[in-house]
Amino acid sequence: MRLVSKSGFFLIYLLSVVSSCTPEKEDCGCGGSTYRTLDNLPARYTGEGTFVVPDSAAGFLSLSACDVDPAWEVSRDVASWNYTLSGQIKRTCLGPNPELRLPSPGGPIQITSIKKK
Repeated sequence: MRLVSKSGFFLIYLLSVVSSCTPEKEDCGCGGSTYRTLDNLPARYTGEGTFVVPDSAAGFLSLSACDVDPAWEVSRDVASWNYTLSGQIKRTCLGPNPELRLPSPGGPIQITSIKKK
């Protein structure tokens, strides 16, 4: 009888430990919260959904569009800005080993307005 009560206690303890270790949903990526808003900044499209915009603190930001439009044209000149961009920058998801990765300035962007220059 004592073995049954101990094994029942152990089972309840094990279930509580396992259920408390469920990973939390990260507040990052295109579905995450906005940490910075861009308003009518010059941008250069480099392809594969990536834009580069000037930034006073980092020099430039590399932004990955959440929704890619195949009609966007890649800028052939590194010195020219071929779009004007507005949007909401989201936090970068760091993955399984965030202590081993330093995120580059920028992140995913939910574009609210884009105009070809």
